[in-house]
Amino acid sequence: MYREQSGENRYEKHIKMFPPVVGRTEPSAPYPLDDVAVGINAVGVYRPGSERRKVENEVGSDEGSVSDRYERPFQMESARSTEPVLPPPYEECEMRVLREKAYRSEGDVRESPPRGRRRDLAQFSPNGLKFYEIYKQTVADAAKFTPKVQMKWCETLLEYAFDDEFLSHYNINAERLKRELRPEERQQNQKVILEHSFKVLAKLIRLKWGPALYLMGTLYSHQPYLQIKNKHIVARNDERALEYYARAASTDHADACYRAGVCCELQRGVPPSTPRDECLVMALNYYRRGADLCDNSACMYKLGMFCLYREQFQDIPQAIEWFKRASRQNDSPQALYELGKIYELTSLAPNIQQLLTDNGIQRQPSRALKFFYKCAIDCNYPLAQWKLGHCYEFGELNLPVVAKKSIAWYAKAALAKPKGNAMAMLALSGWYLTGATGVLRPNDHEAFRWAQESCSASDGKLARAEYALAYYYENSIGCERDLTKAKYHYQRAATIGHPKAINRLQIGF
Repeated sequence: MYREQSGENRYEKHIKMFPPVVGRTEPSAPYPLDDVAVGINAVGVYRPGSERRKVENEVGSDEGSVSDRYERPFQMESARSTEPVLPPPYEECEMRVLREKAYRSEGDVRESPPRGRRRDLAQFSPNGLKFYEIYKQTVADAAKFTPKVQMKWCETLLEYAFDDEFLSHYNINAERLKRELRPEERQQNQKVILEHSFKVLAKLIRLKWGPALYLMGTLYSHQPYLQIKNKHIVARNDERALEYYARAASTDHADACYRAGVCCELQRGVPPSTPRDECLVMALNYYRRGADLCDNSACMYKLGMFCLYREQFQDIPQAIEWFKRASRQNDSPQALYELGKIYELTSLAPNIQQLLTDNGIQRQPSRALKFFYKCAIDCNYPLAQWKLGHCYEFGELNLPVVAKKSIAWYAKAALAKPKGNAMAMLALSGWYLTGATGVLRPNDHEAFRWAQESCSASDGKLARAEYALAYYYENSIGCERDLTKAKYHYQRAATIGHPKAINRLQIGF
């Protein structure tokens, strides 16, 4: 069966495979990675078939028409309105909407240049210049209100609304202020920019512009794709998020298809009374739409996972085909990794191994290794890099035991941005504990530090890392002996089911 993750973070982990960890200091690698290149056969670039439908956004169509939705999963009282919850609107008329002034007092800003003259940009920062260029394009488009141009303006406003340096020195009209704003003035400046961004977004939503619908969904789910420091611009509402994802998916917005599928798969935003099987079918339909009409590799990967692991949808040939399609442009390292596991065979659950064997799939170490290498090198995927480190450590997939290569791959995976691989960190801890003749000297302090890093990166969910850290604390390896902390980490490991930790507590720690 498909192993389900638990907890509030499941949705975020599906959206962002490696979310950033704020404030984590990066330890240094033992030494640079070298001597790892291998020849890999080229994989052809995917080219959509001629049957792919051309997508056009309809402007001004009836709000309730069937063509405006794609198998909307539910109807809710709270979701009948198509407008987002917005801040109070300005009093200015619609014709002046693009020329609203930011907060200022007399003398705070330089006089606007006379019409026909260019403003002096010599004192503008690179950020200020970038904003000015987008502002200039937007004003030039005011009469037309081209969705693509206005969407860029909306996104820019949302991002710059949380740039303290910009808020302190510029207003919404890309004018440089004569002095730096005080905190309360900066807050008012931010309010003006945010309110205007939502006015533009609301108009784009009325035009049923797919990217705008999708952006609103990301804001409601508190998972924006923009670089926004404060994710709480609007109150979190999973039902509304799914509603907007579904509407954006109806315009064949690729990422919206994926996120709508994830919402249905994880039953986030779906009415509680909806049967689990029905949610999975809805998810499958969104993934199919994203894969077939949008060539979305994330949707293809999800379809492969459904066909491989979910019993009611299992279809091995289809699973392999979806993984291959997803990996053709090297933008789905997860699909490449799954292909490696399929041909490695032995790392999969016994029932999946049997299903693959029944479908004529035999263990092929060299083919598995090709996928793992491609995933690790071309896609820089930390999980595949950990896998290669593991293979070089234990001589798996017909590779020799080479400590230097093992440590190098582990280090590359552990130091990956934005979040290193916790298993690779734990493996480095082991190497530092024992050392490697002619390669790495034993270092208890580094062993302890990497175990700490592993526990932190895994959020306490890697039982072996918790057990290792408890052992270090108990036996004073790289740290002062601390039985209280040792017991704490043994308990965490035991809660996850680590047998040695359970036994250690049972014998009277």
